[in-house]
This record gives sequence, C-alpha cells and structure tokens, in this order.
Amino acid sequence: MSQGFDQWLRERRAKEGLSLRKAAARVGLSHGTIADIEKGVTPSQTSIKKVAQGFSRDENERLALEDSLLTLAGYRTPRSNGDDMSPAMGRLLDVTAGFEEGDLNIVTEFAEWLAGVIKRNGSGVKT
Repeated sequence: MSQGFDQWLRERRAKEGLSLRKAAARVGLSHGTIADIEKGVTPSQTSIKKVAQGFSRDENERLALEDSLLTLAGYRTPRSNGDDMSPAMGRLLDVTAGFEEGDLNIVTEFAEWLAGVIKRNGSGVKT
C-alpha cells in the first residue's frame, strides 16, 4: 500500500525531531489535530494547506508539497502527463530522475548557490 498523509506527517515530524506540540505550533494547528491525522483521521484541505506552509521554505516548494499532500490524502489524483512544463525543466527532471536522495541534495545546494550568484549579478545564463 502506498504512503498516506498520516504516514508522511509522522515520518516528517520524526525526521525533524518535532513533538506533536512543536509540529502543531509550526503549522498552526492544535496538537490534537496533528495526533488525529497521524492516527488516520482525514484532515481538511485547509489543514493540509497549513501543513504544507509549515514544512516548506518558499512558494514553489509549498505549492508542490501542497499538491503532493492533497494527493496523499485522497483529495486529488496524481497529475497526468499532459501538464505544461518548460522544456528546460523537463530536461532537468529527466536528467535527475535516477538520482539518489544525496545526489538530489547536492544538485539542490548547487542550484541555491547559483541562484544567489544570479541574484547578486542581476542576470542569468541566456541560452
């Protein structure tokens, strides 16, 4: 059986060393609500959005996490292959598809470094 929202939340909270109360404070829900979710109670879409906000750093990450969590909770079906995506992003995803978690962390760190360089210099590489 695939991972559900309850399992994702339990594992993410454990990975970050958060108690029920600390996780609840981070996402803006009660610790009772977090406990209920981890016991398998289906959260509201509003609660899922709060969890995505609390466990993400920026807008794009939040949107992607929210979409994933709504799918895990059964509110959405996985996206089809027909969604719009830039060719450059598609290429990047194709190249990194077989990467292990550590490899993806290295790529992410490089991308964050590069974004800082681009921000400081005011331009990016044009292709």
